[in-house]
Amino acid sequence: MKYTILIDEKMTHASSTLRISQKNAVNVCRALNRKKFSKAKEILEKLEKKEISLKGKYYNKTVKEITKFIKCLETNARSKNLDPDPLYLFISAHRGPVMHRARRRWRKFGTRMKICHVQAVLSEKDGFGKKVRERRNKK
Repeated sequence: MKYTILIDEKMTHASSTLRISQKNAVNVCRALNRKKFSKAKEILEKLEKKEISLKGKYYNKTVKEITKFIKCLETNARSKNLDPDPLYLFISAHRGPVMHRARRRWRKFGTRMKICHVQAVLSEKDGFGKKVRERRNKK
C-alpha cells in the first residue's frame, strides 16, 4: 500500500489493516491528525478512560486498536533513534478489503466484515502540506 505522504529519512511510518469500522476510524483519526505525538497519545488515553468523547461517542474498539497501532509507531521511532514526543502525527484511515462472513444462502448474502487500512507518519510539521498538494497535482 502506498503512503499518501512522501517519506523522508527523518520520518517514521507505519501502516496496518485493522478489524475496525472505517467510519469510526476516520472520526478518531481526524481528532488525532496534525497534533504532537504526546498530545495525540493523551487524547487516546482520555477516550479510552471515557473522560472525553468525540461527537458524543467513545469509539471503544476503534480507540483500543488505534492505541496498539500508535505504540507500534512509537517503537519504530525509537528504533530509528528518534524521540517521538516533539514530532507531529499524521494519521489517516482508508477503506480496506471487502470480506463477507460465511455464506448463509446460495448467493453472497450475509454481512460484510468491517476492515480498514490505517497509515501514520511521524514528522516535523514545516512544509508538510505543500508536499502532499504537489503529489496530488501530479496524478
